[in-house]
Amino acid sequence: MPARAVLGVVVAASLLAACGNRSDVAVRQRAAQAQLYRGDGVASTAGPQQQGGPITVGPTGGPQASGGPGSTGVVPGAQLPAVSGPSTSSQAAPPPAGGNGGATDVGVTGDSVTVGNVSDLSGPVPGIFQGAVVGTQAYFAKVNSEGGAYGRQLKLAIGDGQLDCSRNKAVTADLAPRVFAFVGSFSLYDDCGSDVIGARPTLPDIHSAIGTKTQKLKNNFSFAPMGRGWRTGPLDYYSKTFGTKWQHIGAIYANVGGSPAIWAGVKTAIAHSGGKVVSEYGYGPADTDFTSTIIRMRNDGVQMIYNTAVDGAYGARFVNAARAQSVPWPIVFGGGAYDKTFLAQAGANANGVWNDAQYTLFFNASDAASIPAVKDFQYWTDAVGKDQTKDLYEVYGWASAALYVQALRAAGPQLTKAKLLTALHAIKRFDAGGLVAAADPADKKPATCWVLAKVVNQAYQRLDSPAGSFRCDGSYFP
Repeated sequence: MPARAVLGVVVAASLLAACGNRSDVAVRQRAAQAQLYRGDGVASTAGPQQQGGPITVGPTGGPQASGGPGSTGVVPGAQLPAVSGPSTSSQAAPPPAGGNGGATDVGVTGDSVTVGNVSDLSGPVPGIFQGAVVGTQAYFAKVNSEGGAYGRQLKLAIGDGQLDCSRNKAVTADLAPRVFAFVGSFSLYDDCGSDVIGARPTLPDIHSAIGTKTQKLKNNFSFAPMGRGWRTGPLDYYSKTFGTKWQHIGAIYANVGGSPAIWAGVKTAIAHSGGKVVSEYGYGPADTDFTSTIIRMRNDGVQMIYNTAVDGAYGARFVNAARAQSVPWPIVFGGGAYDKTFLAQAGANANGVWNDAQYTLFFNASDAASIPAVKDFQYWTDAVGKDQTKDLYEVYGWASAALYVQALRAAGPQLTKAKLLTALHAIKRFDAGGLVAAADPADKKPATCWVLAKVVNQAYQRLDSPAGSFRCDGSYFP
């Protein structure tokens, strides 16, 4: 999540079993409260979608209600809350005096523009990337509350990848001819849909690509482009801080999708910093207890952990197992420990855990007070997501939507895919208003700046990092 260079997307992209605490019922409850779906399993005959309401693409490729099996029909989203947010940097653009040209391209009308989103919402781990949808919807709701873009409201059509390769490809193929672009998608199997998007080089795709094939697409733009390695700033910091322990590192990674290749790049960067991984373990969806892994690592001479492959729930299981075995190791995460679920499930065991990432402390009150973009993010994800826990995937959705809207404004009122692609190719520095570390989406260059945090008294605190900003030592290797 990455596992990303900018946001530690290695973390997020690896998490098949990480959200075992989420049930399908809970996902539907969140969705209903977020007013993203009707949620009753009955085909709707209601009118046009409002304020970004989605279409959920069904298992056979056709539109389907988000309720029980066999439901059919388009499911319009309900009107989002009629609220005005504390928006600090409006991305809206008023319609020109002569009008916006009306239906200028696929998915575009005079009063709306519809884009697609393919995220893993059900399957083996229900709700795992629901946050990507909520984050995208939240940013769209913010812009729509400001009047939209040149008189057009932003809408989202959603396909569920279900943590399945063939499913991802099917829903991508279904949506591709019907939407203006793809925005905010998050799936471990995005490579499976990459052939569909690659075959349509004029179709813009704005999402944090996990798969190597997707990353290389000329029409894919990520606010957090991935390289083949890892950010060196935190690795050099740990090398100096932990001394000889950096020669005895234990690590786990998700043995699924593109994660093993990502971990190989991280391991190379660790070696470049003078570190040595002496014990590692690739886990799968069935792994829920790390006790045997901790014991094996202790026998292998591990003296510290650097972990880039877990999110909050899985991170808590790992830390709880380590504390139960009383190992005296420093435990460091490359992004995945900054999660409310981690604190809730690890409790006092979380104290002392380190976390480096390429995003702000996006649910901390302190960062909201000093970074306007964080304040906006918190406000609008609350307004749209209701009880959806603020997680990394909401940041992915929000930042991808912000990148899209920036390009949308630059493309002008006479909107076409070609103009949007031209605008995206011109964006060589992007940081979502300071929510994430700056990267180069156009040239696919990763960010190098980062934030270090540590859990103290079961709360995250910045450590050796400037308030309201990032530290920018180090580079990206290789």
